Amino acid sequence: MTQDQVRFFRCLRCADGVLAIEDGATRLTCATCSTVYPVVNGVARFVQQEHYAQSFGLQWNAHRRTQLDSYTGRPLSRNRLFQVSRWPEDLRGQTILEAGSGAGRFTEVLVSTGAQVLSFDLSTAVDANYSNNGNHPNLFIFQADMSDIPVRPLSVDKVICLGVLQHTPDPAAAFRRLTEHVRSGGELVVDVYASRLRSLISWKYALRPLTKRADKGRLHRIIAAATPPLVPVSAWLHRMAGRFGSRLLPIVQYDHLGLTSELNREWAILDTFDMYAPAHDHPQSLNAVRRWYQDAGLVDVSVEYGPNGVVARGRRPTAV
Repeated sequence: MTQDQVRFFRCLRCADGVLAIEDGATRLTCATCSTVYPVVNGVARFVQQEHYAQSFGLQWNAHRRTQLDSYTGRPLSRNRLFQVSRWPEDLRGQTILEAGSGAGRFTEVLVSTGAQVLSFDLSTAVDANYSNNGNHPNLFIFQADMSDIPVRPLSVDKVICLGVLQHTPDPAAAFRRLTEHVRSGGELVVDVYASRLRSLISWKYALRPLTKRADKGRLHRIIAAATPPLVPVSAWLHRMAGRFGSRLLPIVQYDHLGLTSELNREWAILDTFDMYAPAHDHPQSLNAVRRWYQDAGLVDVSVEYGPNGVVARGRRPTAV
């Protein structure tokens, strides 16, 4: 953590106060109103609780390394990030705001571009991200709510939010808050679950009315026990009947990604829990996401189906 990184931040209480690193980097203090934001285990904390994101804190600390390319040995996160964003792999001199980092699967890729990366999550997943990526000097990890992001308006070159907006209480409102931080000429890239009939008619949406209310720890234990025996059955059904076959069982698995059997089991437990546990799951249509960008006044907008649902890109017009 450096003061050069902290200059991107603002005080949430007085809206515009400058923050300073104090007490051996154990807190950030507002020079205007003296509000203190603690820095715990290397992570600046702008919220005191996880609110609706508790399940994500549990899953990403339990599966801290599962989806990291450095752990799987395959460029799955790297390929998805650059396919979705269409950004070059060298972004030195730019600043990126990553919203909803989870355990840092995309953070790991973003820091490799050489950009200054500001990465946050509402949940304690930030602790997993710090354990995985906190050694990078071009990374600042903080815990914050997407509805009140402590980053100065119009201050960053790029904002990216992958696989997160659908899990907020109001995805359109969360999107609007992200746009506030994109500088003139800067870019905003998101992906969000797609609202399509084939997605909505599934075990996921049939069971979620019960599972989203379950105790998260107990739900994770049940899924961790029940999923592994079903993985080879689901893989066989997928080979026999394609996408239809893979939807016959109430789990997800990824035999088509070339993962080892052990890694496939890990991913299956993680993503099956990720289907059933979140408090919110609000998929979006292409038209809805397109309206978000249009209403925000962004240009060069592209909205299409991608690897994780609806993928969208847009740019803030360059100031004259």
